[in-house]
Amino acid sequence: MRIAAHPIGASICLALGYMVLCGLYIILSDQIAARAAWSVGELHNLERLKGLAFVLVTGAAYFLIASRMLKRIASQQQHLALIFQGVSDSLFLLQVEPNDCYRFVCVNGSFLKVTGLTREYVDGKLIEEVLPETSLALARSKYQQAIRERKTLSWEESVTYPAGRRVGEVTLTPLVNSAGTIDQLAGVVRDITQRALAGLKSEAYNRKLQTLSRRLVEAQETERRTIARELHDEIGQGLTVAQVNLQAALQSPADGILTPRLAESLEVVERVLEQVHDISLNLRPSMLDDLGLEPALRWYTNRQAALAGVQARFAMDSLERRLDPIIETECFRIAQEALTNVVRHARARTVTVELHTRDGRLNLTVLDDGVGFELDPIREQAVGGASLGLLSMEERAQLSGGGLEFKSAPGQGTAVRAWFPLKWLTPQPERKVHDDVPRLLPS
Repeated sequence: MRIAAHPIGASICLALGYMVLCGLYIILSDQIAARAAWSVGELHNLERLKGLAFVLVTGAAYFLIASRMLKRIASQQQHLALIFQGVSDSLFLLQVEPNDCYRFVCVNGSFLKVTGLTREYVDGKLIEEVLPETSLALARSKYQQAIRERKTLSWEESVTYPAGRRVGEVTLTPLVNSAGTIDQLAGVVRDITQRALAGLKSEAYNRKLQTLSRRLVEAQETERRTIARELHDEIGQGLTVAQVNLQAALQSPADGILTPRLAESLEVVERVLEQVHDISLNLRPSMLDDLGLEPALRWYTNRQAALAGVQARFAMDSLERRLDPIIETECFRIAQEALTNVVRHARARTVTVELHTRDGRLNLTVLDDGVGFELDPIREQAVGGASLGLLSMEERAQLSGGGLEFKSAPGQGTAVRAWFPLKWLTPQPERKVHDDVPRLLPS
């Protein structure tokens, strides 16, 4: 491993060892020849023997060292091949050639499995012969960028191979040779096709859920409008007639025994009439449909503040014209839920409702100076089903294409901020609720 990692150092060590061995041979030969008074023929035979011995010794040493080096190199190559072929990600190596040409040097088994290509079709071929035409421009631009910037690049691409369409995360690393130039590109492709398909399915499922939720909200609002109108027109008018008749009966001469009962009945009718009126307004105030968001929101704010004994402040930018009915409805419902929470839980002295248009958005803010609350525990309770007010407000804002945020802390009041796309009312035919949408009564 060390020899393969430092080939120049290993070569220098071998050369120095060989030079030391030769020097020792020369020195020992001179000493032996100087001490022995041999004839020329004997010295000639001795030199021949020494040369033969030197060749045998150095050859054996060279063979042992070279065999060990080759074994280590072969072992390392085998390990690298196992790693290269065994990883689950697709690996490829490209040779950079002149004229912006790139040739496949080798690929691993995962590359062939994912793409459905054969090794004969890939190894030694130019990228134009392997990659689909639709992905060539992107691949070539990334290769050029990696070489130009001399850094690793990562990107996501979708390519159609014989094995089907594949989505992968590609990481490309330029390799520099001894001359300092980039002559190869090493690539890793992680197959994320299943994850991408799961993401697409999740997005489609979310879109379906949003569509269904929007249709359910529309159906609910239609049902609220219908019930409110029936309460006002049918039950309210009937109770008004009964009220008038009872008042007339009380004013006409009659037996005094019936007077207390008539008075009690009149009280009950007036109380029920007031309750029907309140229920009708809470279900769907006709002012929202007839006059628009600003008058309805101003009226509801003042009404709730009067019921709770809270001082109300209202500020609003003037609107050019009527907003889209969906935006008006969702904005009013969020403000209605926020004001209801102020009346029930906040113990506030002042509540402020603001409605402004900024940067193509409609912004609603409901502020109170009440007791406040810890947001995280309340949100956990809402997710667990204990209270759906917060989730309902967030859902309404998202369904209309906007968003919502809460800010609150114990003793510091509460701020509810919602924003919606600024869509104006456009003339369109009256829409009917589809028969397959369940008719929901307001909760």
